[in-house]
Amino acid sequence: MWSLTCVPTNVYNALYKFKPVFRCVQARHFSVFCWLLIALILHNGKGKLKELCGYLPPKLKYWTLMRLFRSGQWDADVLVEEMSGDVLNWLPAPADGVIHLSADKTRKDKRGRKHPLGLVTRESKHSPYHFGFEMVLLIASWDHFRIPIRLAVMDPKIKGHQNILFRQMLETLHLPSWVRQVIVSGDAGFAANPTLKLIDKKGWTYVFAMARNRKFTNGQYVSDLMRYLPKSSYRRRAIRKPDGRRCDYWVFEKRATLHNLGDVTMVLSKKRRHAGPNQVRLFVTNLQEVNASTVLSLYAWRWGVEVTIKELKGGLHLGQMQVTRDADRVARSVALSVCAYLLLVRLYGRDEEVRQPWSLFRLKQRFQADLMRHEIDRTERKWKRKLKQYEVAA
Repeated sequence: MWSLTCVPTNVYNALYKFKPVFRCVQARHFSVFCWLLIALILHNGKGKLKELCGYLPPKLKYWTLMRLFRSGQWDADVLVEEMSGDVLNWLPAPADGVIHLSADKTRKDKRGRKHPLGLVTRESKHSPYHFGFEMVLLIASWDHFRIPIRLAVMDPKIKGHQNILFRQMLETLHLPSWVRQVIVSGDAGFAANPTLKLIDKKGWTYVFAMARNRKFTNGQYVSDLMRYLPKSSYRRRAIRKPDGRRCDYWVFEKRATLHNLGDVTMVLSKKRRHAGPNQVRLFVTNLQEVNASTVLSLYAWRWGVEVTIKELKGGLHLGQMQVTRDADRVARSVALSVCAYLLLVRLYGRDEEVRQPWSLFRLKQRFQADLMRHEIDRTERKWKRKLKQYEVAA
């Protein structure tokens, strides 16, 4: 386990501009925040607060960490918003000015039944039941970058809270000045009519998977089209994923008018030509003159949010802190994992050696190497000063 005595200079300089978010100076919340981010990055076990205390100086006890989560003197949403905005403006912009926004829902299992946001749920009718709380994550992607920019915890008592949070994220989002086109993607759980109309109103592009129980304006269900469409209507098309890999799909495309949504471009897709109607997926977009290959290629950017969730859970202990008596504490604890991710991007996002392929774990390795070098240099300077004092005394 690492034994640190001071916050590294590069970490302090990267986080100092966010110090005004922590309004209580006496409680040293900003100092504790810096140390917690370092501990989250260095720790490889379970992300419990008592285990993270081992990376902190002896003067910072367990109760000082709990005081940070209990305090209402700082807003986790504002902190994530400011840090993500700083990272988006600092990273190199793409040549085409296109940014992809992708959202997804994730669950963190818990055992304590007194969790303020816990609920019993399952992913499908064939999956077992789980107890835990759910979160909505929004990321921005371009080139090889995947940047988490918003994270919110869902309240099981509010109906449709997933889409409510998603719309709030989109409404309050401030994009960099270099953005010329915004493409929003998500699975069928985020394809609510108010959400799609909001994206259309902003002048953005959306590409969403959609449930097959949608209706056309003539009253016919999309599932009926999937069931009775002949196999000869599908055409084989190749798409390029963001990492350059090629995938082939059998697709059918058409312009259609959906009930309560309007004119859209609809794409039916399946992996094999002879796959049954239950294996056909539906995608819709508000782009007019576009082919099926382009629609599927744009939707492939959504996979970045799945990878980011795995990195946050496996590398930065998302949702593992045991602060479960209050909903605000839970929101602050999960926000710290996103802040640790943004800190790593702010420190090393421009370095070519860690950008290709983009991986959180490569950023963590670079951080650990720099931290070890910083501690060695600091110890060396310390002993040089002591030797100089001994020589003068002699």
